[in-house]
Amino acid sequence: MTNGRNDGRARPRSNPQIPKTIDFSDIDFDIFTDLLSFYVRTVNLLVSRDLDEQTETLSLAGGTGKISTLLLVGSNPGIRPSVLAHFILKDRSAMARLLEQMQQAGLIEQKVSPTERRARELYLTDTGRRVAEDVRAVARRQSADFFSVLTEGEQGDLLRILRKLYENYVEQAPTVD
Repeated sequence: MTNGRNDGRARPRSNPQIPKTIDFSDIDFDIFTDLLSFYVRTVNLLVSRDLDEQTETLSLAGGTGKISTLLLVGSNPGIRPSVLAHFILKDRSAMARLLEQMQQAGLIEQKVSPTERRARELYLTDTGRRVAEDVRAVARRQSADFFSVLTEGEQGDLLRILRKLYENYVEQAPTVD
């Protein structure tokens, strides 16, 4: 595998968060060595933590869905919470909590639909639009930095593979040619 060995053992790394007294060079990863889902989940945690650190000053760190909500609402003014929840994979109650947090932060507003009185539509506030601009720049830089260990070709391959999985499992996901 990509850990430099194929024996399933952990490769020692210099990480300042791990005490030097811990020897983890002989950890056996069992089936995880060849399990895609392990690496997807783990890399998701790593990239999410890194992005949280990078967006800390933008009041968006912590939790998932804030950046997706901010950018998708900005690109789709009037999007309904249920549609947004579908594409960012949030259930109804989690979406409601997320929207409440973002409203309290002054980033989004909910309006009653003029065509369907029971429906709500989402819009960015002026503050939300300014934060979205900053987030786009930070997210692009963070993604480039985080994935810089991969060649441009590898990054393109990984993006195509992840899009394919997303499109297969998220009904009516927009496809990119």
